[in-house]
Amino acid sequence: MEEEKTVTLRPVLALHGYAVDFSQKPGKMTYRFCVKSGEVEIHHHSYDGAAGFWSLPPESGDDEKKVLHTGDDVEITFHSSIHDCEPDYIVVTNHHYGRPAVFSYSRVRETA
Repeated sequence: MEEEKTVTLRPVLALHGYAVDFSQKPGKMTYRFCVKSGEVEIHHHSYDGAAGFWSLPPESGDDEKKVLHTGDDVEITFHSSIHDCEPDYIVVTNHHYGRPAVFSYSRVRETA
């Protein structure tokens, strides 16, 4: 298990620092998330070669979006794959426009 890291996401209106990229190599990765304040959204998308950006639901069947609230302490497994020659895009963002969100995370396990 990896050491826990704490992240403060700025309000969305700040334009920078409101998101953390969790994209990974193909395979399964499980993280433990603990939301200390605010709300965070986890987005997971596959690449759409015809459109030229990450707009498709993940091929793995993972949820496209999860919202975690203050006090939530959960393990989430991402099943990342390659679609149209590009890896999945996974990002954690602040859910609110006007206030920061603080969460911690650690990698629990990795499966090929």
